[in-house]
Amino acid sequence: MLKIILSLFFALSILPAFSANADFNKVIAESNIKKSDISISIIDIDSGKEVYQLHSKRKFYPGAVQKIITYRAAENVLGDDYRFKTVLYKNANNEYLIKLGADPLLTGDNLKTLATKIQPNAKAIYIDDSIIDSEEWGSGWNEEDNLNPALAKFSAYNLDGNIVKVSFVPTTEGAPVTIAQDKFYPLSFINEVVTGDENKLNLTRKNYIAPDMIIASGEVDTLVSRYIPVPNTKRYFKLSLERILNDSKIDYSGVYRFKKLSPEFKEIAIISHGMADVQNAILKRNNNIASESMFKVAASKKAVNGIGTFDEGLAILIEYCNSLRLKTDDIKIVDASGVSEDNLLTAEFTASFLANPANICLKSLLPTAGEGTLANRMNYMTGKLYAKTGLIKTNSIAGYVDAKSGKTYAFCILINDNEAKNADKKMLEEYLIREIFTKL
Repeated sequence: MLKIILSLFFALSILPAFSANADFNKVIAESNIKKSDISISIIDIDSGKEVYQLHSKRKFYPGAVQKIITYRAAENVLGDDYRFKTVLYKNANNEYLIKLGADPLLTGDNLKTLATKIQPNAKAIYIDDSIIDSEEWGSGWNEEDNLNPALAKFSAYNLDGNIVKVSFVPTTEGAPVTIAQDKFYPLSFINEVVTGDENKLNLTRKNYIAPDMIIASGEVDTLVSRYIPVPNTKRYFKLSLERILNDSKIDYSGVYRFKKLSPEFKEIAIISHGMADVQNAILKRNNNIASESMFKVAASKKAVNGIGTFDEGLAILIEYCNSLRLKTDDIKIVDASGVSEDNLLTAEFTASFLANPANICLKSLLPTAGEGTLANRMNYMTGKLYAKTGLIKTNSIAGYVDAKSGKTYAFCILINDNEAKNADKKMLEEYLIREIFTKL
């Protein structure tokens, strides 16, 4: 009897132990994605242990998933109660000063609310834009994308998303269309668009021909609108302010010089947006301006001169990661939004960042399936999946899964196979997440 028991024990001992790896590996093998272009890390947040990995230490371009990391580092400095403020001040000499807060959500209506507090006999209107530096374009951003509204410039002068809506209105068959803007900004168009039988519009910017020159070609059958980034955010802000003052019958023909806020000026009006609004813009709506601006605003809190720069923001991020005992030697971050292809993260670092107890709060901030950037994906995982996606020249997704087992896992999936179809990459992501939910 003892011999039978020992034989059975030996037989069982040489059988392969159950491993989630087999299921994940099968999903990957059955996909149309090159295995070498996939990086995965899955961590049990209770134990902190990595339960599955594939090339998890390999550096990959992360795309917008990177916003999770830069947002959290910036929010840690600013705090939940921080408000992005644009404030109007006045001194005893009837001079006004607008203190900018690089508010990424500031609108023309907000600016109007402030500007209407200015009296018609204003002697001067100053602007203090010292909260962040004057760099309007992210490091490594591609100039070929300068007509992409998602890649609008950003600065202390953020207003209306730093874009204008341009409409191409058909006229008569074969005749040029009419071009109209919803807000004034001196864009110049070479209008080669005619009224035709289909909507086929092409826009290219030719700054080397003339400043702000856009060549519009093709044809339109119905009204077609495009959102175009303003080339100069400071100019757009000042033109908008001038128009608001004129509409309010405030005859101010002076210039808007820079002046640092001083005690002689007293606050008379304020417009602000809270952290929750900016947080949603970054993590749920993938707003690049909000991500870049917040990163530099956080840096301004640490900068000796009070001016936020990307380099100071990066120092804050590294300091934060060091406090969590997360090594940053194997990552490279050159912007806050993840747009630049020069960014490099590892799946292990990203999943470890998410799994760290100090960052579990991110779970409640990320969109769940069916909302935000997950609005049309994996709706059956609502309340179970919380994640941020990245889709610019990569497919990536990172976040949390509440598995059927009752456990919660932090995960990161990076797919840098540029030859594969986008639909195939999304399908692989979904199948991998389904495995986490059902098998772990």
